Amino acid sequence: MYRRAVCAIFALFAVAFASAANAQVIAEDDFEQGSWKSFWGSRRSVTISTEQPRSGVRSARFEFEAEPPGGDSFSELRFDLGREYRELTIEFDLYIPPNYFHRPESPNNNKFFRLWLNDYDDVEKLGASLLSQGTSGESRIGTDYSKEAHRSISTGVKNAPDFITASDKGKWTAIRIYVKAASDAENGIIRIYKNGQLFLNDTGLRNHIPGTQGYRHGYLLGWANSGFAQETVFYIDNVRFLAGDAAKPAPKPPHLTVK
Repeated sequence: MYRRAVCAIFALFAVAFASAANAQVIAEDDFEQGSWKSFWGSRRSVTISTEQPRSGVRSARFEFEAEPPGGDSFSELRFDLGREYRELTIEFDLYIPPNYFHRPESPNNNKFFRLWLNDYDDVEKLGASLLSQGTSGESRIGTDYSKEAHRSISTGVKNAPDFITASDKGKWTAIRIYVKAASDAENGIIRIYKNGQLFLNDTGLRNHIPGTQGYRHGYLLGWANSGFAQETVFYIDNVRFLAGDAAKPAPKPPHLTVK
């Protein structure tokens, strides 16, 4: 009896220890309730749809209208996480439409995500954009942030090719974004994962404001400067926001021998 009781207590302790070590969920949405949860903010050309769910019967539909050459398009979903977080993980499934074609005309930086603390014009705002890979219609991905204080955000500071290729069209892709805000002691970080693999790692974000920074507000997708020749519809499902680094494995709980 004593042995079983001790083992049960240890098991509960181990679960609690592992849970405390993992990134903690702040907010999540699989859109199954059919209405917007409270942490979502303004949205433009974004609806909850039954057309293309990743799981269940619903997902968020991002519609980019067709535009002539030189025209841009816009579909954006904003969020408010309620308070500041220095380390943040964003996870979601992204459906790439079969007719996806990233026009190479300039400018062609199409927003992928943004994060900031108080105002959209914050100098510590960061994000990533999709960048054209030329006439193939495929996309690179690059990190966006201000490289120097009192200067506007730079696009594609560090970038990686083949983020969206022909093989991704008509398929769901698992996305994970990890950010760590800069401080006086260390640079900030943006890491972007695709289908479980680290795709882009930027550790060069400088701190432009004394102290430790953080993030509260942001959006998914957004302004497409290249525009699209045809109506182009993305879907997002199974969104999770977590405090901490969800890619970092939890340490093993301490070993206990019961005699």
